[in-house]
Amino acid sequence: MTPSSPQGPNHRLSAESFAELARGSGGPSTVAELRSGQRSRAMLLLHALVDIASAHPAPPGPLPPSRDAWHLLIRAENRSPAAVDRLLLHPPTGVWLNRCLRRLRGLEPGDGPLWSAVGHLHAIAASAALLAGIDFRGAVPAREGAVMLPALGLARIPDTTDVAEVVGYGRKAAVLSGPYSVTLPADFSEDAPGWHGLRRLRGEHGGIVCAPLVDDLDPYRDFLRIRDPERLGDEEWQGWQERFGNAWRLVSEQRQVDPRGIGACLSSVVPVPYDAWPEPFSASSPEAFGCVLLNGATDPLTLAAALVHEAQHIKLSALMDLVPLIEGGLEKIHYAPWRLDPRPLRGLLQGVYAFLGVTGFWWDRLRRAEPGPARDAAAFEFALRRAQTASGLRTLLTHADLTPRGEEFLHRLEDRLTLWLAQRVPSVPKSLASDLIHDHRLVHRMRHLAADPEPTAQWARAWRERTDPPGELPGTSVRPTRPEAPARPALARLRLADPAGFARLGDGRGTGLPEGVDAPDRADLDWAAGDTAAALRGYRARLEADPDDIAAWAGLALSLPDGAARTTLLNHPELALAVHRELRTAPDTGPDPVALARWIGTRTRE
Repeated sequence: MTPSSPQGPNHRLSAESFAELARGSGGPSTVAELRSGQRSRAMLLLHALVDIASAHPAPPGPLPPSRDAWHLLIRAENRSPAAVDRLLLHPPTGVWLNRCLRRLRGLEPGDGPLWSAVGHLHAIAASAALLAGIDFRGAVPAREGAVMLPALGLARIPDTTDVAEVVGYGRKAAVLSGPYSVTLPADFSEDAPGWHGLRRLRGEHGGIVCAPLVDDLDPYRDFLRIRDPERLGDEEWQGWQERFGNAWRLVSEQRQVDPRGIGACLSSVVPVPYDAWPEPFSASSPEAFGCVLLNGATDPLTLAAALVHEAQHIKLSALMDLVPLIEGGLEKIHYAPWRLDPRPLRGLLQGVYAFLGVTGFWWDRLRRAEPGPARDAAAFEFALRRAQTASGLRTLLTHADLTPRGEEFLHRLEDRLTLWLAQRVPSVPKSLASDLIHDHRLVHRMRHLAADPEPTAQWARAWRERTDPPGELPGTSVRPTRPEAPARPALARLRLADPAGFARLGDGRGTGLPEGVDAPDRADLDWAAGDTAAALRGYRARLEADPDDIAAWAGLALSLPDGAARTTLLNHPELALAVHRELRTAPDTGPDPVALARWIGTRTRE
């Protein structure tokens, strides 16, 4: 980063690193190449931001021009390139850069004055200068009595000013605001009067270390929205450390995805309050390389799988910045077997890569587990994730406009997955996983696929008049609606991982499910227990009470014996539902769903 050459070097990924990533893995040297590419990208964005901000018509506010911060960064890099690298690769820097650029270009509404958002660059430069140990004095934005120094920590000042000063002299540093000052500790990660240092989690097992920041301070730490500081209390902090340490041991033990590479690409963990069901919440973003958002309430196995999952996303996003794999692919019309909303092909590619890693994690757990609930639970997760990944991969290979490198990449993933698809899985976990693959697709199709109205009406008329329906099935179109989280996956997991807890749930002696989750329906319990006859009766009763109960329609398909009715519901659930709706006349609830599905099945070629 120099005044005459601020864009940094061109960056290419080595063939060895591409091959590692295409196997679904990637070690420290591969991640180092990805990090180098992300640094180059950040430098380009930062240079663009300084140029745009310098020419922007909005007043610069009470802060110096952005080029002053740019020159301070140059000074810091001349003294310590590593200090500037730390700021350029700090995940909130990427979030701020992208948000601020969109705002300067009029593409995104703002939070607070524009000068303050642009002025965050002065805080970044101040942090780099402090890490580099150079003498300086510079103005930085303040927000509600706090000054954030990215990658270092947050100073609390008893003042409502919009601007403060940061001073570095020798080995001393302070944040100043009028008559107030906060002296920073020599180790910025430590707390001091008026200062909250950014702390690190630490996981270590078998000599493999992962030590991401736990960021509860930076306003840009959550890439989904600007967030005020929410300092974790001592007990919360210790809880995070304990959970992370236990999860990291599990990540380190597996060798399907190089754990050293996972540790190298996890830069920060951000505690967030977002709820998710039935899966715990975790997320990553191409704009925040190395960052994982996590809801902390989870067990070590689930957290370990989430860390593998998000590390895969992080690596693939960085790879796609360097190597184009897919053209276009932005239309949200495709089925993803791990989500209930239609997805673009690019999102499907991300999911395939992430769940390939998760499949490997569960394969490793399956091989290590002793016979019993732990092995059954691992077998179920392995069977479920490999089937989901295979389904998504087939969609990509069929519909995606892949580049030559993209085709090579996907076919190498396919080779890895083929080995796992050939592995044997015990019958009960395999059967439950297979049912849930059907369940998910059924619910998705009934929620998001609309059968063409006129041909649907013709099928309904043929039912009423006992005549032959049209020779072809109605076409469909994608009409996204709000998805609902299914209950059956959690029951399947509970049955396998905690048979006693599942039995108590079935007997009405407890929920066995997370707090806030409603008690399960009896038909769902019967399905999870393998009592398909009782489940079938229960789903029939539910549909009699509410013919639009989509989860009950899917449950009906899972519970029916083989035959025309089951085949229809598995292959064309949206048609059966649409015709049933067409036939309903108040107060009549319509024909028997099984009879209707059987009739449709006997009049199709399948």
